[in-house]
Formats: sequence, structure tokens, C-alpha cells
Amino acid sequence: MISASFRIRDLVFYSLFLVYPLGLLLFAEFSDCSPSKVDLNRVFLKPSFEFLLGTNELGQDMACLIGKGVVSSLKVAFFASGISFVIGGTLGTFAGFRGGLYDFIIMGIVEFFQSFPSLIFVIFIVSLFGGGDLNLIISLSIFGWTSFARISRAESLVLKNSEFILSAYVLGVKTPRIILRYVFPFIFPALLTQLMFSFSAFILAEGSLGFLGLRPHHKISLGSIVSAEIDYILTHPHLVIFPGLAITCLVIFFNLTGQKFISGKKY
Repeated sequence: MISASFRIRDLVFYSLFLVYPLGLLLFAEFSDCSPSKVDLNRVFLKPSFEFLLGTNELGQDMACLIGKGVVSSLKVAFFASGISFVIGGTLGTFAGFRGGLYDFIIMGIVEFFQSFPSLIFVIFIVSLFGGGDLNLIISLSIFGWTSFARISRAESLVLKNSEFILSAYVLGVKTPRIILRYVFPFIFPALLTQLMFSFSAFILAEGSLGFLGLRPHHKISLGSIVSAEIDYILTHPHLVIFPGLAITCLVIFFNLTGQKFISGKKY
């Protein structure tokens, strides 16, 4: 069993990766900075007290830009992961418990979606209908739910023939209540682990689409910031490093947290 001090130490260590992106998020949300403000009299300024991360070729405040990009990435990842969690967890649990034709149909749909290269399909959908937040969240959720469904189905198959579940049936407890009260608490840690990995995957997907120029111009994305500043990587490398570091910190935090749940070391 893991000591409390060990858990606290890990939590503090993981949280260090959030200091940079969340700090910029708070700065962008609660300060009076404007990410769209252009001032050609202050181009390529180095980091200072006035401009924490300097300015770009248009004189825009990089700290404000990156902070807004973090908001956009977390928004897409949160809603896409949440939708995938609910749909996949529900369908997977239902398939595992009911079995038979229901299991065959649901898992057939899962295999159908997983047979496609998801990122290419998302790029196709975004190119066709636009790269707004809603379209991006829907397209990511179309594929994201399948991983949750597989996990919840596998866990349900193990649990449905266990003694305490059979005892509940003997006592006349209805299936929906059994699932909510006895099954879901056992499945939840596995789904929570997948949720952490989905967060990091969707943050990378959102950044990739922004880098490819598939996000709307009025939507500030960490990937689009990197793409816009890539021409200055040799002369002003911090313009690329700072937004790239924000993506890296977010992905590392969620991946480490997911690995922690896999190893059974929960907070």
C-alpha cells in the first residue's frame, strides 16, 4: 500500500507540468490583454515584465495568445472526452451485460469505426464542414467512444458472473440498479484511466489540426500559433518553443496521470 506522503509527492510533481499552461490560461482570462491586438511598434520584443513571453512579428502578446490557445485545447479535449466517456461507457457496459445480439451489434460498430485511421477521418470532416469547436468535438467523439466501449465491455464481462452480482439478481435487484450501484464503481477506474489518455490524445489532435491550418482564423489554437511562427524558428525560436511547451506540458500531465491509474496508484 502506498503511503500518503508518496501520493502527495507524486501529485505535486505532476502538478508542476500544469503551472506553465494554467498560469498562462489565468493570465489570458483575467488580465486585460488582447490576443488580437496588433502593434508594429513592439514587434519581436524579448520576454519582460510587460510582456511575459515577448511579442511576435505583429507585436501580439505571446503570453496572451498561448493562454487563449490553452483554453481552446482544454475546451475541445474536455467535451470530446466527456462525450466519449458517456457514450462508450454506457454502450460497452450494456453490450457486456446483455451479450448476444446486442453485444454483436455494438462491438461490430466499434470494430467498424476502429478500422478507419481516425485522424485522417477527422481531417476530412473538418475540411468539409469547418474546423469550429463543435465540428471538431463531434468528429473526435465519433472515434473516441470506441476505446471506452471496449474497456467497459471487458470489465462488464468479468463482473457479470461474479458472486455478488448473481446474489443481487437472486434478491430481485433490477439490472439498471445493479449496473449503477455495483458494476460502475468497479469499471470507473479503468474508464478514468482512458479518460486521461483521451485528454492528451485530443489535445494533440486539436493542436495538429491547428498546425495544418484547419482551425478557423478567429479560433486561437496552440498548433496554429506554432504554424504561424515556424518561419522564425531560427531567428526567434522562443516564438515556437513557448506554445510547443504548453502542448507538451498538458500531454505529459495527462499521460502521467493515466499511467498512475494503470499502476493502481490512485490519489
